Amino acid sequence: MTTEPEAHTDHGEDDPDAIDPIEQAAFLVELGLDDEIIDATPAAVMEIMSRLAMERASADDARMRALADFRNFQKRSIENETRARREGLSAVVRSLLPALDHFDMALQSVGAAATIEQVVTGVSMVQGELMRALEANGITVIEASPGDAFEPGLHEAVGVKPTETGDSDLEAGSIALNISAGYALGDVVLRPAKVMLVADADSD
Repeated sequence: MTTEPEAHTDHGEDDPDAIDPIEQAAFLVELGLDDEIIDATPAAVMEIMSRLAMERASADDARMRALADFRNFQKRSIENETRARREGLSAVVRSLLPALDHFDMALQSVGAAATIEQVVTGVSMVQGELMRALEANGITVIEASPGDAFEPGLHEAVGVKPTETGDSDLEAGSIALNISAGYALGDVVLRPAKVMLVADADSD
């Protein structure tokens, strides 16, 4: 007489994906199921429910990790932006320090009863240092000379210059006088040059 092999009720060793019964019961309790419902639910259904609950818990963990990673990314981005802004500002300030030194020298020379020529020389040195500092930081001067065509965006008209001797060679509506220089950083106009335009002949 042959005997049938006993059925294995514990698949823990044969099935690596088998759910621990204690862990399974814990997940079902977390779902809010009463003991009576758990006891009355077929084992296969309970296993499916447990797997779904575990997958949901795993998805929640992954979502929380993703949120934490995103928050860390935001924090690093803000820190990097702040550091870059501070380093950029530091570079600008360092480039202006020589000009400030020349200002101090010019003021000291004025206090020592310097001549007008010496004062002018000192101021010119300061201007030169400032221009070099601007150029070192990529800033260019927007030129505006008498006779140049007026270009909106680069130039800002602040008035019309009354016609004088020598203005007849200038085209009406062109630049007659540069009031203050303009400055640009690459394609970005920081400040347009302020100019006065040549008056129309009929407006005299």
